[in-house]
Amino acid sequence: MILLNIVRPIGTADPVALAGTALAAGLDGIALADSPRLFPDCLVETERVLGGTTARLAGPCVLSLGLRHPATVAGAVRTLDGHHPGRVFTVVGRGESSVRNEGVAPPSLRAYEESLRTLRELVPPSAVVLGAASGPRTIASTAALLGGVLVDAGADPAIVGKAVALARSERPDATVWMFVRAVVTDDPDAAAPVLGSCAARLVRAPDWFDVPADRRPAVSAVADAHDYRRHGTADARRGEVPAGADRFVRDRFVVTGDPAAVTARFAEFRALGVDGVVLAGALDGVWDRLDELGTAVRTGMGES
Repeated sequence: MILLNIVRPIGTADPVALAGTALAAGLDGIALADSPRLFPDCLVETERVLGGTTARLAGPCVLSLGLRHPATVAGAVRTLDGHHPGRVFTVVGRGESSVRNEGVAPPSLRAYEESLRTLRELVPPSAVVLGAASGPRTIASTAALLGGVLVDAGADPAIVGKAVALARSERPDATVWMFVRAVVTDDPDAAAPVLGSCAARLVRAPDWFDVPADRRPAVSAVADAHDYRRHGTADARRGEVPAGADRFVRDRFVVTGDPAAVTARFAEFRALGVDGVVLAGALDGVWDRLDELGTAVRTGMGES
């Protein structure tokens, strides 16, 4: 399964129309970002997409448990699944731009684990429910408690392989998807996405991501320059960052190149045991060459 994550500010695009574009490119459905000040309500739009398209899967990604109680999340998922059985896709997480823009601290790992237990007890088994995770502690606890993980650990097969192996060591039958930033381009150096949130993942777990000590200050500067009030847009950069810092983060987190190069990288991910993919839709160039990207990813994942 391959979904496209929709990250569009309120009022700038219709998720139903965007879903139609994604389906025409051969993808299986869409995922909808959750940040109430920035994007349309992801649960309301999930109903519109599932009711108005033939998407095999659609739903919120990543639904913030830093703002929403797990019982209300479970109630929404149950309701959606009752109307669209087997087509609801939900990814939950501790929150990123959603909590930062409200001045709320993300829940502690212990509190988050309690939310996952509640969620697992209440959601129907027919709905796909995953927990987003980047670092080792969150990957391990999410796999153990929820049984499904969306790994957001970049695009380096060595790191992704560690993440998949860790999830399956906690629970051999865990469903493991990955969130991937990928774009088809004739010139890999032309891909210049906003990488502050990626850099923040490296900063939180530099040893896990194998960040050399001499690179860590520059990576921290990229993270610090990210404006979460403009998260998911090309304007989410405040000020300058050290030369080469963006390139380092991009190489760790973004798949770029011609269709053959993209296919080859996703074939590596499939060989690692990845069950499904959510593609980042906010990357410059994704929508311009979505047909090529869809074909390349499907081929790499063995779905063409």
